[in-house]
Amino acid sequence: MNARILRDGPLCEALRSELAATDNLRHWLGERGRLLKQENRSTVVLADIHGRSCYLKLFASKSRWQGLLFRFSISRAVRGFDAAARLREAGVAAPEPLGCLWLEEGALLATAALDGADLKTLWTGDPGHALDWFSIMQRCAQSVAALHRAGYAHGDCKWANLVLEGDHCVLVDLDGVSRASRASKRQAVDIARFTLNAEELSLPVEYYDAFVETYCQETGRDWADVTRAAIAPLVTLRKRHAHKYGRRGHELLGR
Repeated sequence: MNARILRDGPLCEALRSELAATDNLRHWLGERGRLLKQENRSTVVLADIHGRSCYLKLFASKSRWQGLLFRFSISRAVRGFDAAARLREAGVAAPEPLGCLWLEEGALLATAALDGADLKTLWTGDPGHALDWFSIMQRCAQSVAALHRAGYAHGDCKWANLVLEGDHCVLVDLDGVSRASRASKRQAVDIARFTLNAEELSLPVEYYDAFVETYCQETGRDWADVTRAAIAPLVTLRKRHAHKYGRRGHELLGR
């Protein structure tokens, strides 16, 4: 199988060597790693490559035209690699990018595996609130605040994209990251998206308030300013999710 390096990294040559020996990418992914997520145009597996535990995410091309764009580094895989590199350089916690390859079926992104669980998984697996959720919310707020202080917005700041690893929170799924000025609408959408999950999962008010308070402390912004900016995109997100899934949980902003 032909493989072309789009973004070089520690695992590129090892991956290219392995892929050269197979003619069935899907089969190779299934044999090489443990399936974590399967969606319409993407597949994520956890694998060990050349002694490194990593996530391999395949972004399948929808058409010959999109495949050509992928070949010239225009893809979510490349955006995710570049965003991780920029955020780490700016001191924002993000997975280490290990390589990005073009393949006939799409683009393959390799990032270092994380030793932790995402926020949604932690919450749903802890119904008795045995974990220190005040501390967890503070760590999440510190991570989002660091991203915003660095001049970026995540673009999909849902709980599944916040991973607790040790004593810090790591942002994942970074292909939607964009430059954003301080207190911009894009940054407000990040807070709104986080809030939507908090509402749907019935997060207690005191835990949510710990998140907002810490975010304000870390960014030097006023509570009223942060929540006022987030409420407009939050209302839109609420309507969209209510239409798709039905109403769930309780409101935390505008209460």
